[in-house]
Amino acid sequence: MSPTEELSELFRQWRSLTDDEGAAIESGAWNQVEGCQSAKSRLQPRITELSQRMDAAAHDKHFRPMVEELMQMERRNGALLQQKRSDAREQEQSLDRSQRNLRQIQKSYLPPARMHWQSYS
Repeated sequence: MSPTEELSELFRQWRSLTDDEGAAIESGAWNQVEGCQSAKSRLQPRITELSQRMDAAAHDKHFRPMVEELMQMERRNGALLQQKRSDAREQEQSLDRSQRNLRQIQKSYLPPARMHWQSYS
């Protein structure tokens, strides 16, 4: 396989992993997200090596549209991840408010503390 063919295949794998990663982020499958990111990390050194071996103009001609698409997909996944984090923070705040409200309700239904009478002799 030529370097161009191999690099094309590596970019196809990266694209597939990025698609899978986006779906995993959407569904909250964090172990799968981690697996996709690990797999992409393993592809990266070979992509870098092959890219450096190619003439810059040839690399740009063959791979620029694909790399731009991958960058757009990565940005989309990053934005989706930020949204999931924001949603989780909002949910946490809502749960904290509910917990405080429940404590206040519980206090209102508890009988008052018994008074301790002291006798003076």
